Amino acid sequence: MFKIKLTTLYFILSMLLTPIAYYQSIVLNTTEVQVIRVVVTATMYNAVENQCDADPFITAGMYKINPNKASEHKWVALSRNLLKRWGGEFDYGDFIHISGAGHKDGTYKVVDTMNKRFKNRMDFLETAGTALYKFKNVTIEKTEI
Repeated sequence: MFKIKLTTLYFILSMLLTPIAYYQSIVLNTTEVQVIRVVVTATMYNAVENQCDADPFITAGMYKINPNKASEHKWVALSRNLLKRWGGEFDYGDFIHISGAGHKDGTYKVVDTMNKRFKNRMDFLETAGTALYKFKNVTIEKTEI
């Protein structure tokens, strides 16, 4: 009474099962995420000529700093050995999660480069007048937002 060709049945079944197989491959691929984690010493800097260069309101990553609200940007500078341009793992525009820095823990954006004399260091961008601080054994971890 009701006849279905085998090829039609195969087509219908393959259409129904394909989205399930695709979803499973996405779930399996999430286990391949590489975590980039580094321990650094963290200090701070201000957007002023004697701590930067002749144009202190433009970062090495070409971000424009509002000097009156620098602390609110939640931006950091990394030492060169940590940046991709010099063989490191981080790049301008990357977001990093910081822990071990007390009241400064949180998520920040990499926007600047420190002087070449520093290694395994990080500077928080702060508004001028912020009290000086330094944290040792701070963990930075690349994150996706």
